[in-house]
Amino acid sequence: MRKWISLAGKWEAELADGSRYPVTLPGTLDTNGIGHEDRPAEKLYQDENYVENASLAGADVIATRFTRKHTYEGKAVFSRVWEEALPQDRRLFLKVERARVLTLSVDHKKVPALRGSLSTPYVFEVTGQVNPGSVIEITSDNSYEGLPHDNIVYSSAATDETQTNWNGLIGEIGIEIREKTLIERVRIYPHRRKGTDHWRFRVETEIDSAEGFAGTLALKLLEPEVREELRVEIGPGKSCVSAEMEAEVPEELLWDEFRGRLVRGKAELIPEDRGEDPAGLTDDRREECEVTFGIRSFDNNSCYLNQNAKDNGRYLCLNGRRIFLRSETNCAVFPETGHPPMEAAAWREILSTYLTYGVNSLRFHSHCPPEAAFVAADELGVLLQPELSHWNPVDAFSDPAAAAYYRKELTEILAEYADHPSFVMLTFGNELQAREDGRQVAKNLLDLCHERDQTRLFAFSSNAFYGEQGADPESDFYTAMRYRGLPMRATFDGMKGYLNADYPDAGHDYSETVSAIRESFSKPVFSFEVGQYEILPDFREIGEFHGVTEPRNLERIRENVIRKGLLKVGTLSGPSDASKPAGSPAQSAGAVNDWEKRVEASGELSLLCYREEVEAALRTEGYSGISLLGLQDFPGQGTALVGMLNSHLKAKPYPFAEPERFRSFFTDVLPLLYLTKYTYVESEGLAADVKLANYSGRDVKGRLSVELKDGEQVLFAREAGEEVLCRQGGLSPAGRVEIAPEIWRSDRNRMLTLTVSFAGYRNTCRIWVYTESSQHPVRPEEVYETGSFDGEAGRVLEAGGIVFYVPDPEGEDFPDSIRSTFSTDFWSVGTFASQEGSMGLLIDEEHPLFADYPTRFHTDHQWFVQSSQRALILPEGVKSIVTVLDSYAYLRNMGMLLEFRCLRGRVFVSSLGQIGRTEYPECRALLSSIYRYLASDAFEPEQVISYEDWVKMTTPGSDRQIPAL
Repeated sequence: MRKWISLAGKWEAELADGSRYPVTLPGTLDTNGIGHEDRPAEKLYQDENYVENASLAGADVIATRFTRKHTYEGKAVFSRVWEEALPQDRRLFLKVERARVLTLSVDHKKVPALRGSLSTPYVFEVTGQVNPGSVIEITSDNSYEGLPHDNIVYSSAATDETQTNWNGLIGEIGIEIREKTLIERVRIYPHRRKGTDHWRFRVETEIDSAEGFAGTLALKLLEPEVREELRVEIGPGKSCVSAEMEAEVPEELLWDEFRGRLVRGKAELIPEDRGEDPAGLTDDRREECEVTFGIRSFDNNSCYLNQNAKDNGRYLCLNGRRIFLRSETNCAVFPETGHPPMEAAAWREILSTYLTYGVNSLRFHSHCPPEAAFVAADELGVLLQPELSHWNPVDAFSDPAAAAYYRKELTEILAEYADHPSFVMLTFGNELQAREDGRQVAKNLLDLCHERDQTRLFAFSSNAFYGEQGADPESDFYTAMRYRGLPMRATFDGMKGYLNADYPDAGHDYSETVSAIRESFSKPVFSFEVGQYEILPDFREIGEFHGVTEPRNLERIRENVIRKGLLKVGTLSGPSDASKPAGSPAQSAGAVNDWEKRVEASGELSLLCYREEVEAALRTEGYSGISLLGLQDFPGQGTALVGMLNSHLKAKPYPFAEPERFRSFFTDVLPLLYLTKYTYVESEGLAADVKLANYSGRDVKGRLSVELKDGEQVLFAREAGEEVLCRQGGLSPAGRVEIAPEIWRSDRNRMLTLTVSFAGYRNTCRIWVYTESSQHPVRPEEVYETGSFDGEAGRVLEAGGIVFYVPDPEGEDFPDSIRSTFSTDFWSVGTFASQEGSMGLLIDEEHPLFADYPTRFHTDHQWFVQSSQRALILPEGVKSIVTVLDSYAYLRNMGMLLEFRCLRGRVFVSSLGQIGRTEYPECRALLSSIYRYLASDAFEPEQVISYEDWVKMTTPGSDRQIPAL
């Protein structure tokens, strides 16, 4: 029997300085409005991968993360007087579901903790100590005295970059009344006999007896019941009784991905002497424990259902079939409370949001969520990968205190959450690096995991040693961003990686990396923190803050955006007119649309990049998954707004953030079209293989169908004659697409939509087809083309002529410029200061220049070559036809195509480098469009730039001479 008495309600908090405050628990000092002013702290770890941007440091506000309204680090004593009488013949346990480091005193006498960590509940036995009038004092310490402080507060478990280093008591708080002999836990570990429906269950029952116990332990599993009775005779103290039970379990009873099938088990202690009650104990004294668990196998050696994969331990297997993780990284971003939700309903909502985007797995970055998250994931069929509260990129586990604490935290996580089928993997922290002594500790911890729990997989770290030292043989899987210099994702800090370096196609994969890994490691492999493509901030989220943090970093960015004239004051996105900064320029009526269009353009490009990352991972036969970073904005580390969802986990109010668009490629079955390029000349045909990535629960049989459309006009539609069987658990050939040149011949350049479908699954991409005539650009005679703004250019303009200014993107013809990149900025320039900060293109798609050069308003594959050239830094107010979006940290006015009047003539400027890139059809076609536009009546620029100003902008050096006309 167990009875719960809640301790929720009014308490008193005393801080280290002696100040006292009334508080409501469960809660934190933050939620009770107690603490000091939040100030930026020194960076704990500094290395070449994380370099804070100096332009964001030393500000009057914290510019790199959200600001806590109240902060406090140290000991806080929460106290109250107990008023009720408690049973004297029962045992009493005080429990706090989640806290920092706790100690307990009752009537000023210390009570030792039976268990507790940052990731698991604290439990104290207070039998005979709590009486009416007793003073209960719980001391909570978030300075982690005696623990690895820096490792903890650098982790997502306690960093102010995300959930905050809160201090308080959250979740359930109360006193539990139990029998003298009690069942503390029942852990059930299911094991499947390979290739059968026969399951063996190892049942571990933890018994805690104050006086000793003799009798029977009765175990019951499933319906119809599988029963086992064991004779038990134990002395006072804790004991663990282990039993083996077997049963046939049909497939429909198994817990699985998106199928939260749960079953129940029960353990009951029946004493030999039942007193006068021959039927047993009365209900209020019966000692029994009911548990909910799931039956599933999760390993790397049971893919017997998958006929494509070799059963050699290389792949993640769920219930005997190969799966592919579509994982999101959860960094504990909870801006309203500053701590994780403690209710299952809140976690159901969180996980359901992720599911709409195609997620099937969640990695908890250097933290372990509360039990409510496991409960919700159990019900929804979501796979979870918690981590220890540990981020040490220098010398993990070398400190004996750290090694001891993390061993304790690990063992308690394994015991506390053992019955949750959603708990499938665990690592000891994020991006750990260790010396030889720390490596030995890690090896010992892995041995401990493997000994205690064979139903889960374990690894030393996510992205250990940043992938440079490869995979350690004791780990059960390898997840990293690279392997000894070979990439496992498309983009890295410093804008490195194939996505910004290689001409785009739909054929990249990581087979070379996997082959290198397989030389020494034959266990599952999946990628780490993939994506990190930043999106410009949507300021509407600012109105959603009502809790313990304030978005002063976003407010500061908004003020700068208003000051630059990019956002109209008084709109939904901006502050009230009364808050307009002094000296702000006049706002145009369309300024608000300009900023929101910028957000949308960066978001569309980010979505395009995420899609390429996902498809490249699916094209990699040796991968077992991809882990994103991420779908949700990260409020710290310089403000890394990388998500389709804002920090409140709400979809950003733009088409790019619609869940179905992300889920269209982040899914279990996807036809993959292996295009060699996205741009074609009409005389070319298209030929590409199609493979089906099938990680559903079954084989898929169907016919490949192809459709090519120009808007709503169908140019080509065909279905294959024969059906093809695509096995579950990998890539299978699904057919081939062949489109002859005559299908798309036209008198105009076209942007077409190509869709491949197989058995109801579809994938769509855009391709561009250019006419033969567009491939032979001819400069009009009346246009003076030059790579430097020299005296001759001035004389042409003075005479009313046209100058086409094309600076060399590799030279110094336009000194005020940056090197632009195809993708948006990686993570944030606040973290990686060496990055230039470009965020893609904003294209005036309605401009007459593009009458025969089809484009949308944002960067797409046909802009890859041009967008990777120089972005010209222009004076404020100068408008561009193709604007280069800039990071929130700088907000420079940058462009690549612009036009203006100068003297008596007209100037057209391009830094796109298309004249020197004529091997690409899209560059030739754009140059033809530019020439056609310059010779047309439509070329009538509205803006004016003086000759002197333009020469100053285009002349290297500080001593700029104005050429004589």
